[in-house]
Amino acid sequence: MIYECYTRIMVGLPLAQGALAEVSKGFLASLGLDADATEADAIAALRDASPRHKRNVDDRVRFELAFEAWLDARWSVDCAIGGVSAGGFDPKQCQVWVGVRVEQFEHTAKIDTPVQFVRPRSLKKGDLKPGSELAHALGPDVRKELEHAGRMFSKARLQIDGDAITRTKGLPTSRQHEVDWVMVRWLVAVKP
Repeated sequence: MIYECYTRIMVGLPLAQGALAEVSKGFLASLGLDADATEADAIAALRDASPRHKRNVDDRVRFELAFEAWLDARWSVDCAIGGVSAGGFDPKQCQVWVGVRVEQFEHTAKIDTPVQFVRPRSLKKGDLKPGSELAHALGPDVRKELEHAGRMFSKARLQIDGDAITRTKGLPTSRQHEVDWVMVRWLVAVKP
């Protein structure tokens, strides 16, 4: 199947599984929807509430911007959605990582096993170098973004790690993880 792949390199932690339902309910309530509303309901509500000059914006982009703004206003963190969805956030199939966003990029690809593809990948210094295995796997289209993330890792890692720890302190994050540099992927199926 063909997917749009949205990848973020960030420093942070995933929200605990129990907190995902609460986050979803809070976001849906901010849109004026019931707690049992679907992804499609949230996307439709955002589309209807958007100004006329922004009606041509992709639904997934509109959803992501609204979700990020709501979460940032609530906890003052950057976020990344990981998993497979229809363009929104489904707490049963997705994760939400919170912390500090370093870089992001997107592409479209045919993916045979999306579950393995969306598994978050912990990043080390060597992964962010231009000749790394990861750089070859991602291809030349994301060279600039990987180089930027590599420079941030080399020159500002301690400050970024400290900021991520400060921002995520007190949030309902997973206790099985520590603040780390990760690559989080969100897949949205391309409609035929």
